[in-house]
Amino acid sequence: MSAPYPVIASLVEGHGEERALQGLLHRLVPHLVPGAYAEIQRPFRVPRDRMFRRDVLDSALTIVTTRMPAPTGIVVLLDADDDCAVQLAQCVRSHAEATHAHLPVVVVAAVREFEAWFLAGAAGLAGKAGLPEDLAPPAEPESIRGAKEWLSRRMPRGSTYQETAHQPSFATLFDLDTARAAAPSFDKFCRDVRFLLTGKREG
Repeated sequence: MSAPYPVIASLVEGHGEERALQGLLHRLVPHLVPGAYAEIQRPFRVPRDRMFRRDVLDSALTIVTTRMPAPTGIVVLLDADDDCAVQLAQCVRSHAEATHAHLPVVVVAAVREFEAWFLAGAAGLAGKAGLPEDLAPPAEPESIRGAKEWLSRRMPRGSTYQETAHQPSFATLFDLDTARAAAPSFDKFCRDVRFLLTGKREG
C-alpha cells in the first residue's frame, strides 16, 4: 500500500552524506513547499566509483525501492570533484532510467563537493562549531577545490573540519536561501526535491 504522502529514498557516496542528507531533506521539505510533509528514509551508501556501474546502481535502487513504505521518489547525490557535474548526473540518471524508469529518480552532482554548499550558505554557520561570528561566504563557492580545508582554516587553532562529525550538524544550519543563490548545483538539488514533492517542474 502506498503512503498518502511523498516518501523519499536516497543514495549517497560518502559516510558524511549518509548521516547529513536525511537532516537536510527534513529542512528542505517545508522550506520548499510550505506545509508539506514527506517521509525521508535513511540514505543508502554506494561508493562513488561503484555508482557508475549499472549493475551496482541497479542493485542499490532495488534495495531502497523494496523498503516500506514504498518510496515515491529517489534522490541520488554524489560529488563531482574535478569532473563535469552535468555529465556525471546524466550518466547515473541514464543507468537508473534503464532499470527503474517506473519511479522518479533525480540525480545531483554537487559541483566540487557537498561542502561547497556550506560555503555558499556560510552565514548560517557563523558562530557555530568555533567558526567566527562574521563568517562570510567566498565569492564563488563552487569554484573552490578544498571546501573542507576552507572551513578548517576558519576554525580555532587545533580544530579541523571532520566530515562525519560536522557534516550532519552543518547540514541543519547553513543558510538555504543564500546557498541556493550562490551554488547552482544546490539550486538544482532544491528544484529536484521540489519535483519529488509536487510532481511539477519549476518553470
